[in-house]
Amino acid sequence: MITLVFAMNANATTWGPAKHKCPICDKTSTYQEIMSYGGYIYQWPSKFQYIFWPLTDNPSVYCCPNCFFSTYMWDFDSIPDIKLDTIKAFLQTVEHQTFKDYRDIPMTTRLGIAEKIYQILGRDTEFWCKFYRVKGYHYSLSKMENQALESRTKALVLARNMLSDSTYVGREKEQFFIIAAMFNFTNHQDSALVYLNKASSCKYQNKNIPEENSTNLDEYLGDIINQYKEIIEKGKSIEE
Repeated sequence: MITLVFAMNANATTWGPAKHKCPICDKTSTYQEIMSYGGYIYQWPSKFQYIFWPLTDNPSVYCCPNCFFSTYMWDFDSIPDIKLDTIKAFLQTVEHQTFKDYRDIPMTTRLGIAEKIYQILGRDTEFWCKFYRVKGYHYSLSKMENQALESRTKALVLARNMLSDSTYVGREKEQFFIIAAMFNFTNHQDSALVYLNKASSCKYQNKNIPEENSTNLDEYLGDIINQYKEIIEKGKSIEE
């Protein structure tokens, strides 16, 4: 029994309460902040959608329980003043009831509002590609499969766009993997295998990070590409 408890704790992630003031309505509420986690999060099944904890967990999207201002947790306190009036005007169009705990607000609701907020703030293609993968993940968890399919299709299109964008040159292995993942989760396994094979033939390179990090990511991608191929070829399913 002690061994079992230790094994469970070894893969634990923990959150703790913290106060944050909403930049829109100035209401101070209790949110959750990360307390602990480990490298094991990169081996959890969400890796096959190329998203990782904490984005797969309920507390990661903050939402003011009063006005419903919503962003990823790391963006909540850093909204440019120049964008505040536009965001306030948008939030006035959002129908909602007041909650005591932001975690009780459905994740799909929070992500829908956050999508509009980030459109106001402006984000690049890589951000949106990940955002729609995250959105697809949570819609699927909520059994909203049509919306999940729509989000994953958007992520697929954006990943393809990144292939022709010189900003992301050298990172084709990562982009091919994302395309394969989204094909798999939109029920196009044959196409997923085609792009996994394309990914296998590439070496990940990113001049914006240390060479050692690029090498490590290249090896990580190579490992999960091989796992992915085997899963699809054997007709297995991947849990959300």
